[in-house]
Order: sequence, then structure tokens, then C-alpha cells
Amino acid sequence: MDQYQSSGATLLFLVLHFTMAVAFWKMAARTKEEPKWFALVPILNLVLFLKLARRPLWWLLLFLVPIVNLVTVVVATMSLCERFGVNKWWGLVALLSPLNIVLFLYLAYGTDKAEPPKSPPPVPQIPPAQP
Repeated sequence: MDQYQSSGATLLFLVLHFTMAVAFWKMAARTKEEPKWFALVPILNLVLFLKLARRPLWWLLLFLVPIVNLVTVVVATMSLCERFGVNKWWGLVALLSPLNIVLFLYLAYGTDKAEPPKSPPPVPQIPPAQP
């Protein structure tokens, strides 16, 4: 009986992971964030998530702290909602596991707005000094 329970849990994990990967891939394609294949790899999808939310990569360390990781997920999801033109308070849905998948799928497929990545500020051109 234990064999069937573990295979059911593995199948559930794979379905949920694939669904999240599809949502992150589509969001990355809409915002022109690279590399999109990060959505497929379990730890690298957090990197893509932070890039989509326009948060620094050092926030990956915050995912390792037990209570702080919940706050980090909510704040990053709020930023992601703002980027896709949805009320940022929908980021609180990230705390409820089944609903966060629905939220990410909605952000990927259901919104019209998707801001492209921020380009670096232009470097000012200094004219050469005249002798």
C-alpha cells in the first residue's frame, strides 16, 4: 500500500511542478526575461520568479529562513502582480497553496499587461576635452 501512496505523491508533485513551470515560462516569454528554461529546474525557478518580480537575487537566502520565507514569497508575488497590472494585494493568495497556482496561471494567461524588463539607464556621453 505504501508503494501506491508514494507514487501518488510523486505524480502530484510532478503535475504541480509542471503547471508552475508552464506559468513561469509563459510569464518569462511575455516579459522577455531570460533564460526561460529556468522554469523547469526546481531551484532555478526561484531565480526566475525573483527576476520576474524584479527583486534582487540575494533574496534567495531569505527563502532559507523559516518564517521570513513566507513574507518573501508574499512580497515577491505582490511585485509580480503589479508588474502584470493586477492589484498587488492578490499577492496574499501566495500563502494558500492551491490558489497560488491559479494566480500564477492567471498572471501568465489572463492579463493583458506585461511590463518588459527594465533596461539599464543610458550612459551619458561626455564630449572630449578641448585643448
